[in-house]
Amino acid sequence: MRSLLLALALFAAPRSTGDELQGRALEAWLSEIQPAPAELEWTAIPWRASFGAAVLEAEEQAKPVLLWAMNGHPLGCT
Repeated sequence: MRSLLLALALFAAPRSTGDELQGRALEAWLSEIQPAPAELEWTAIPWRASFGAAVLEAEEQAKPVLLWAMNGHPLGCT
C-alpha cells in the first residue's frame, strides 16, 4: 500500500523540463536553499568534542557546559 501511494505521489508530481535551473532561475534557487548568515551563527560557538576537556575549560573560565547526548539515528530513522 505504501509503495502504491509513493508511486502515485511521484506520478502526480509536476514534471520539470530542466529550464528552471538555467541562468537567473538557478541563482534564485541557490539563494533560497543556502542558509542565511543568521542560520549559521551556531558555527561560531567553540564546540568541544571531548567532554572532559570541555569541563576543565569551563571550570577555568567559570562557564557552564552543555552536554548534547543523543541515542539513535539523527534523522529519527530507527
